Amino acid sequence: MTFNEVMALIMPSIIGLLIYSKLKKRDLTWFEFFSNLALFMVITNAICYGILIFIFERNSLLFSISFTMKYSILAMFIAVVIAVLYRIVELNIKMNVKVKVADEKNH
Repeated sequence: MTFNEVMALIMPSIIGLLIYSKLKKRDLTWFEFFSNLALFMVITNAICYGILIFIFERNSLLFSISFTMKYSILAMFIAVVIAVLYRIVELNIKMNVKVKVADEKNH
């Protein structure tokens, strides 16, 4: 993997994660940082690859200088949108989970 590929695939997700951290208004723990970074990387790159393959019909992705720049801009836009949407969903959706025990006499 070349430096261009690493920068285009990882950096937009890191910037999206930093924006998410600012929207959350608190520092993330190491576990939260790495798990959210992995989530942002998977979603951002899957959407970018999907756009390139299905909409622009590019079968091979050669990371040249111009392609890397275009991909990075697209991925940056998608990562920022994902960070904002993730925070909106986090604030507005609440889930309650109730566990039923089959044999309540023993507990």
